[in-house]
Amino acid sequence: MRPSPVPVSTAADLIDWDVAVRLARAVVPAGPRVPAATRRATVALLRRSIAGALPWAGRISGLPDAARSASATAEILVVDRAGLITASAAWLRELMDGCAAPDGGLGARTLATAQVGAVLGWLSTRLLGQVLPQLDARAPAGAPFDAAARPGARPAVGDSRTGVHAEADSRTGARLLLVAPNVLEIRQRLDLDVLDLPAWVALHEATHLIQLNAAPWLAGHLADQLRVVVGGLVAASRSAAAGGPGPYAGIARAVALARSADASPTEPVELLLNGFLGAPEREHLARLSAILALLEGHAEAVLDAVDPSRMPSVHRLRAVLDRTRRASGGSGPGAGAGPLLNRLIGMETKEAQYADGAAFVRAVVERVGYTGLNTVWGGPANLPLPEEIPRPDRWIERCGL
Repeated sequence: MRPSPVPVSTAADLIDWDVAVRLARAVVPAGPRVPAATRRATVALLRRSIAGALPWAGRISGLPDAARSASATAEILVVDRAGLITASAAWLRELMDGCAAPDGGLGARTLATAQVGAVLGWLSTRLLGQVLPQLDARAPAGAPFDAAARPGARPAVGDSRTGVHAEADSRTGARLLLVAPNVLEIRQRLDLDVLDLPAWVALHEATHLIQLNAAPWLAGHLADQLRVVVGGLVAASRSAAAGGPGPYAGIARAVALARSADASPTEPVELLLNGFLGAPEREHLARLSAILALLEGHAEAVLDAVDPSRMPSVHRLRAVLDRTRRASGGSGPGAGAGPLLNRLIGMETKEAQYADGAAFVRAVVERVGYTGLNTVWGGPANLPLPEEIPRPDRWIERCGL
């Protein structure tokens, strides 16, 4: 007996999310095998690091009020890889639920589900931290992790294979996931300082939390831009009437592109995506890329202020992690809000995006200080345009700074 088709009303229905999560978790190793005491120490260090990183990043960036707001509202979790997969899938599902989609066939849905599961698994072994902005009607904090949690309980996030877990605060706002097995793995593999690496990761991710609190409109603006792009990909696949692929193929194609470590030098991923999109969606894609460059560049500039008096191994840490990130195409250690968004739509974050964003922020700060730069958080109109990222002087002039 053939399975019944699943009714499709939004892009989220193009994926069987339970199956995608199970596939991702089935193929992902738990992480390094270490004594239980080492796992507990890693969790404790990450928690202590993020507690200190929020006020530290607030002072550097000139946004102390946003740092205090982030500390009060963000849900900060130390998770294993399985927890990261589950949380990321729940966030993506909610995001895509805001995109309309036509119906399609079971075979294409199976392909798209497998591709999404592959991307979730791939990211879960590489990200050290991930900030998930709050979306329109997000479930209460902690709900995606423990559906059986009792009212008022503090749901556990973890995996018996690793013993790395944390308790979720009953808070609203952005969700920050610090991935303990990946911090452990890269510390061992690259022989990094046991105290400085968690502090570095925490400072980077704390900056992303501060951005979202400095600009309460930012999460919704990012979601709107991304939904337009995803909707364009889905709409582009409606060529079934002309004998082309069905509506699931747009998502499957985008995620398949995202799986590549890098695209062909003669056919970059963004150019491939532009071939699927109309002019309005291409403009949204360019604006989204500029926003992500700003956010990552801002975090990079905050890390510039770290010196050996506060983090003794900072120079080696910066050199090693920058080299590792370049080798991984921009989504390696220290990556923040961008990778999940980029890989959903198939837009690989290249080192150039980090470099261009950081150069923009550094140039603005040199000219008008953080006070001038922080104008950017005042509203969507203050965000740099794609053509302004390589020309910060144009943004400064447009904003009257």
